[in-house]
Amino acid sequence: MRLLDRIGLNSLIVIWSCAGCMIAVAHADDAKDVSDAAVRDAVSRSLIFLETEGVAWMRDRGCASCHHVPFLLWSHRAAQAHGLDVDLTKLADWDEWTRNDSLSHRNLYRLQDYELGKVDATMLPDSVREKLKPLIELPFKTEQEFLAKLATLLTEDERKSFQDIVAKTAERTPYSVDRTGGGLDVLGQLLFSSQGTTSVLTQTEFREGMIELMNQIQLEDGSWTPGPQFATMRRWPLPTANQATTMWATLALAPYETRETKRSAAIEKAIAYQRQQPPNIDNREWLATRLLFEREFGSVDDVDKWRQLLLESRNMDGGWGWEKGVASDSMTTGLAIYVLAKTMAGDDFPAIQAARSFLLKSQQSDGSWLTPSKNITKSTDPERLRVRDEIYHYWGTAWSAIGLLETLGKPGN
Repeated sequence: MRLLDRIGLNSLIVIWSCAGCMIAVAHADDAKDVSDAAVRDAVSRSLIFLETEGVAWMRDRGCASCHHVPFLLWSHRAAQAHGLDVDLTKLADWDEWTRNDSLSHRNLYRLQDYELGKVDATMLPDSVREKLKPLIELPFKTEQEFLAKLATLLTEDERKSFQDIVAKTAERTPYSVDRTGGGLDVLGQLLFSSQGTTSVLTQTEFREGMIELMNQIQLEDGSWTPGPQFATMRRWPLPTANQATTMWATLALAPYETRETKRSAAIEKAIAYQRQQPPNIDNREWLATRLLFEREFGSVDDVDKWRQLLLESRNMDGGWGWEKGVASDSMTTGLAIYVLAKTMAGDDFPAIQAARSFLLKSQQSDGSWLTPSKNITKSTDPERLRVRDEIYHYWGTAWSAIGLLETLGKPGN
């Protein structure tokens, strides 16, 4: 019988707590005092990098994506909330760009060239393929609009023979980025980044549209299917990705909960789903997310339990690695102190100080923070790792800035 089966998670927590207390002392003794002024300076320098790279992503890639534009907005909104100098005109422009991009990805049909190429030639003649070229990449929000455009390109006989094939190929799946306003990750992060602000992203019609899309794609068991951020950019097993996705989606929806039955039911189903899932405490991102989840939906005892586990999972340099046995990185450390600062007890600040020291020492000359993707992603392909390093560079910088900002003005400093 496994140890966990014999003594249970709570008993293990007691064992880990004893060892964790000694580790925490070592961390606290080694940490250098980091002032709020130093944190503000570090974040201010990071905003320059986040703006430069975030705007370049918007210009060159033309999509919000789950790892750039939402975090551009979130980091700058957090900086604004903590009194840092933020160009509000630029921020409003980014909000408007993001709103338009999300609205452009609420399509029921969009025929893509590579998908058309997958259709067997015996099912779709070359003459019909040629006629369909003007249709490629055009977005359609309704079936009626799509079929009306198709009628201008094909003869009546061609429509009778091939309309169903073309429509099936062009229809976006319920969970696709092109149908869900940029994808679940984007929707949730936009709700996070715009909380407590006034912008086009918080206008009732747009916000309610995002919430409705999230409700529509929730599964019957209460979970949400992971998007690219959690499904392909991490090396964790799919059940853990499902949990992380569901916890973040639920946390994003919670501040906007109303008496409207469907929304409340969605949140209740998600909580019930999470309560039935096994823990994965060796994954520090999951652990931090679970603590934030319990802060919103759990008891005081639940929060204390998961906070203690997160504190004890630190590395000796004061930071957190993405999973057990992995070197500390800026993304996980930023997330961890963001969550700890929101849930901290009176004696937690030494751990936050140690993490602030780790981040300030590891900040790059351009104001950014590096996060090696090889420590997190499951890919081993050098070219793919190069691309993902760029993404994690941005993610790590954004989470470091957001996490550091959350620690400002906390007791003990």
